[in-house]
Amino acid sequence: MQRILCPQCGAPVEFKSAASVMAVCGACRSTLLKDADSVRRIGEMAEVLEDYSPIQVTSTGKYEGKRFDVVGRLQLRYDAGFWNEWYVWFEDGTDGWLSDASGQYAVTRTRPPKDTEPALPAFDDLAPGSPLNLDGKVYTASDIRRCRAVSGQGELPFAVGEDGWEAVVADFRAGDAFLTLDYSDTPLPQVYQGKAYSLDDMQRASLRAEHLVEESAGNYVGKIKALACPNCGAPISFAAAVATQVICPNCRAQVDCSGDTAEVLAKQKKVASVRTTLALGAKATIDGAAYTLIGLMQCEDPDPEETSRWIEYLLYSPKQGFLWLVESDEGWDKVRVCDRWPEAASDASYAFNGKRYKKLYDYDSKVRMALGAFNWRVKVGDVTHITDYGLGQAKLTRETTDAELGWSASERVGTAQVGRWFNLPELAAVKEESSEKPNSLASIAIFASVAMLFFNADELEDGHLLAPIIGGLCLWLPIWIQNMFRDK
Repeated sequence: MQRILCPQCGAPVEFKSAASVMAVCGACRSTLLKDADSVRRIGEMAEVLEDYSPIQVTSTGKYEGKRFDVVGRLQLRYDAGFWNEWYVWFEDGTDGWLSDASGQYAVTRTRPPKDTEPALPAFDDLAPGSPLNLDGKVYTASDIRRCRAVSGQGELPFAVGEDGWEAVVADFRAGDAFLTLDYSDTPLPQVYQGKAYSLDDMQRASLRAEHLVEESAGNYVGKIKALACPNCGAPISFAAAVATQVICPNCRAQVDCSGDTAEVLAKQKKVASVRTTLALGAKATIDGAAYTLIGLMQCEDPDPEETSRWIEYLLYSPKQGFLWLVESDEGWDKVRVCDRWPEAASDASYAFNGKRYKKLYDYDSKVRMALGAFNWRVKVGDVTHITDYGLGQAKLTRETTDAELGWSASERVGTAQVGRWFNLPELAAVKEESSEKPNSLASIAIFASVAMLFFNADELEDGHLLAPIIGGLCLWLPIWIQNMFRDK
């Protein structure tokens, strides 16, 4: 939800989502339009959810049993988004960094070089998924980025000039271990080591209040103009995406909505025509936390032989961070990005939380439509390579792009459950398919088993076991095959 002040009368006006391109002021009834440049940008890429971090200078927390204070912030930007590096000071007089990227956190400290330091790779030789063996641990490259340090706040161990500087960094993961190689100053990188971090270890009272997070995350960057009568200057309002010519209620002049205004109206009509099960701005209560649906994108597997499409909804909670819901022909999945990474158990399986997930399939995900706001700038045409690993109804998903690799964990949820979360009676009333329904393959197998036993009754009386053995195989083999494909 974005908040602006009406340029006509100064009253606060809310755009229900970043995808909305027009709103009517409740005070003066002016129709407010986002400028055409913003409309064009919304048409190709989603807005970035700015400054949604609950951390602030003066926040406090604990890491490995030691208290720290957040004393400064460095913000780094790249073409599709940004992240924060919070400078922290420990009670023992040492310092470190609290990384804050897309709702994931890690604490790292400088690792002094060792006498027997292994040769570290050159930045240009790295790619997402590259292995790195350091201190007896094998790390995997998760993020390879050239970005720009653009602003600083509070106390920092160095000065941030007006123009900032180029930061050249590579992040690596291994379970909950976190490693950063910083190539910004010299070809030989500075090494930072640490672990993934949970906000549960922060003093909650020292974090930003939820209403402050919501307000700052809803800022709109761009121009808003009011549609005013060119004859008398009075504010004009009209039905969204309907009128191209309106009559001024004050002087009765006919107003032609052309030029940039027509472009905004056309975009509003296109946005309004998009129909999804869940709407931008929808509220939900999931696992006791309040969420708002802030972004959605339609994706497809571009494989010409077997094209499939699905909708990914991004939800945000100031208390719990980001959560995804994925709607496909197979149903609904609740998805969270993994703070602790899975570990390879074999060539075709990964271990996660004590369980082994087997490889299912590889495919690509291409963005066909993106509306709303995300924690990075989603563009139409973006392609991500996906590998899914399954265990029953649960999945692990490995997502790889040219610059980044990430993991997420998902679980299947019912349509009725989604309806209860969002207070949608029409969904909450949907009856899920019973897992106790008759199994057609099992019925066929039982019939075949009985028939075999009947036709081999003589052999059974003679003590031969061939008939019951064959019957048992006929009974269980189809069930085993069906369950195997159901898991996939």
